Amino acid sequence: MTLHFESAINPYGCSPRAAEAMQKLAAARGYRFYGEPAADSLRKQLAGHFALSPENFVVYNGSGDALAAIYLLRLVMKKGTLIAPYPSYERFVDGGRRFAADLVEVPLEKETWRLPLPQLIEETQIKKATLGMISSPNNPTGNILLDETGLANLLEETPDCLWIIDEAYAEYPGVTFAPVVDRYPNLAVLKTFSKAYGMAGLRVGYVVTNPVLAGQLAKLRLPWNVNSMSLAAAQAALEDQEYLQTVRSNIKADRETFHGELSSFGSLKVYPSDANFFLIKVAEEKIAGLPEYLSARDIRIRTRPDMPGYIRVTSLLPEDNQVLLKAFKEFGL
Repeated sequence: MTLHFESAINPYGCSPRAAEAMQKLAAARGYRFYGEPAADSLRKQLAGHFALSPENFVVYNGSGDALAAIYLLRLVMKKGTLIAPYPSYERFVDGGRRFAADLVEVPLEKETWRLPLPQLIEETQIKKATLGMISSPNNPTGNILLDETGLANLLEETPDCLWIIDEAYAEYPGVTFAPVVDRYPNLAVLKTFSKAYGMAGLRVGYVVTNPVLAGQLAKLRLPWNVNSMSLAAAQAALEDQEYLQTVRSNIKADRETFHGELSSFGSLKVYPSDANFFLIKVAEEKIAGLPEYLSARDIRIRTRPDMPGYIRVTSLLPEDNQVLLKAFKEFGL
């Protein structure tokens, strides 16, 4: 069995209630019927969860589809400039590069990976960026780039730029900006059931934003864009916050143990993380051949051509983590 350390999934899987909801729907052959065109039940449930209105939410077949809709609205229909920290989630940035008139990347501080907020604000103003994107926690560095004060400063100083906060991993540190979307007309929070909720293959994501922008995005969304099975699972998973807290606690404990074990290798510099993965700098004399060595043993890790010498590794189940540690030792790290 291949071990996917390159995919930052929840290795414990989804809530048993989510599995039961799918089984119940399948047994009743509920898939014979069309589901809810706009996922109204889930939107109402999300509104209760975040103390907002259903009008603040638009549900999609994965958060990537949500992002594509925002790109269409802010980079294509009004040709605009995208700005983002570097490094950030390369697949989302590359998607934006295809849509945007221009892409501006503001480097994070090397080694600390902190966000130079004054520089980001200045570049946004100078380049007249129309759309900005920040992951929280950041991918691949794993750290949180903004607190609420920093976010407020960013939004107030760049009112003509819509800022997307991608919160794919926000459930792990328990920090979200979703509750403040009504305060700022230029804020959209991107969230997903793929990560901490353990439903990556079911593809349910959503945007939380002010009702005006949500209404614009809803006009671009196709009806019945999320299937009934996925919606049933998402509703059940959202109800089971006790399971989510248990998973968060388990993953946090696993992550801390794994961080200590990885840090024991002299050839590795393991950066702290608020997510469930680690950015790791490998000694220059040791990096050559490492991904290929691991791949031959059915172990996958994340690498990036633009970040030579760095790898990203997810904390999986403790027994899986031990397999990777053993392979690192045998490779000679």
